[in-house]
Amino acid sequence: MKCLNAIKPLFPVLLLSALPVSFCAMANIENTVIANYDLATGKSSHYDLLISQNGAESTVTVLPFGMSDNSPSIFKVSTCINRFAGTTKQGEFRFSAAETNKNDVRLSNIGYFVNEHNLRTWWIRLNDKQNLMFNEDVGGMMIANAGLFNNQLCPLD
Repeated sequence: MKCLNAIKPLFPVLLLSALPVSFCAMANIENTVIANYDLATGKSSHYDLLISQNGAESTVTVLPFGMSDNSPSIFKVSTCINRFAGTTKQGEFRFSAAETNKNDVRLSNIGYFVNEHNLRTWWIRLNDKQNLMFNEDVGGMMIANAGLFNNQLCPLD
């Protein structure tokens, strides 16, 4: 009984720390489903993720589905590599534009954040066709086509 009483004050802290957790699942970069689950309210949001490469920049389009407002959010992003470690690379996503659906608070907040910050990212080679990308700033993970983002070195600031 003493153990249960000791855990009770910690439960809200653990619950609040788990709120921003997002889960990402995918089979292919096109028609990828991003799911966001709010553990406190039990509500969830689902999005399609489409990425197209236009030279040095890629366009990331996030389409909500199952919501009343299905307006897309569009992000223009380039990548560059800071360092190599075998089959692992560390670099940055650098956003040049973010046009977000203002009615979707989650995507609006992400758009505001990426306009202010570059996102540090690790690319881990899984095989010849796929990389595991882990973003250490926001904790997101995604498996992507190996040639999707460029591999140029970051310019020295």
